[in-house]
Amino acid sequence: MTTLKLAFSDFIFNRHDTDKFGRFDPKDNVFTRLLARAYEVRVVPLDEADVLIYSTFGQTHRTFHGRKIFFTSENVLPDFNECDFAITFCHLPDEPRHFRLPQYVFYVDEASGLIKEPGFDATAILKTKTKFCNFVVSNPRCPERNKFFRMLHRRKPVDSGGRHFNNLGKPIANKLAFIRNYKFTLAFENSSSSGYTTEKLVEPMLAGSLPIYWGNPEVARDFNPRSFINVSDFPSFDAAIEHILKVDADDGLYLSYLREPWFNGNTPPQWFDPMIQFQALQGFLSAPRSSSPRVYRDRKLRSHAYSSGLHRAFSGLACRLDGQLWKLGWR
Repeated sequence: MTTLKLAFSDFIFNRHDTDKFGRFDPKDNVFTRLLARAYEVRVVPLDEADVLIYSTFGQTHRTFHGRKIFFTSENVLPDFNECDFAITFCHLPDEPRHFRLPQYVFYVDEASGLIKEPGFDATAILKTKTKFCNFVVSNPRCPERNKFFRMLHRRKPVDSGGRHFNNLGKPIANKLAFIRNYKFTLAFENSSSSGYTTEKLVEPMLAGSLPIYWGNPEVARDFNPRSFINVSDFPSFDAAIEHILKVDADDGLYLSYLREPWFNGNTPPQWFDPMIQFQALQGFLSAPRSSSPRVYRDRKLRSHAYSSGLHRAFSGLACRLDGQLWKLGWR
């Protein structure tokens, strides 16, 4: 078996117990497990590695001159001037150096858990829903999400169990257990980009709670659009909220959503298949590298989702102010 000397850099290593990508273990992770199918994987320091897999949280990767694979679970576009290959959320079907692996895949232990079998009883699930809507967010930096929460909360109270806009006294301990009792879950991404769908959508699906989604404008390529409420399908937030309240008041309408399969054709996208993931990695390791020199530029998370750096700065400031005003009871 061929030995593969592999290094990792610029991940968040074992810092956040509740975040799958905030407790990344360089010795045991999705990449080492996949590559162990065909290689004797040795995780080594950067200066001993043949291959580097790096992410978005730092610039250590710039010192490495071998084969580089960029991976991100964040809303950051790949830059092929600084890497040889990339694994991201983007739809780039004509780019052989790219493999699409959306972040939501890592939050589903078994894709079969999102398959609705012929005996699926939506009525029985509805009977377990004792509460209206929940919101579990710790990152305040999404003005659209903040605005929608406040607008819906004014029409009918929404239980906020995260650190942001918390109205339950303290953050909840187990998200899936918490949202299981709710008819609806506000499932807004941190920002909107084509292809960028995260755990925000699949967690309420796993808990049998109807997602109220905003984010990826192409989300229907991965998920059945009749199985959730997509805020972007409405002309305004007010129109979306009117529809949500209508669905809440009409069990038949609610059940028409809940009976729909989560996936298009009730079939998980190919990204869930470990063999396809492995084949992509193996292809990157065997493909020729570009001889062009590396070109690095400073980038911010989600910078492409804003019209300018100034817009990003003002948006972040407004979101922080929004959170403080909420705490003071002024919003």
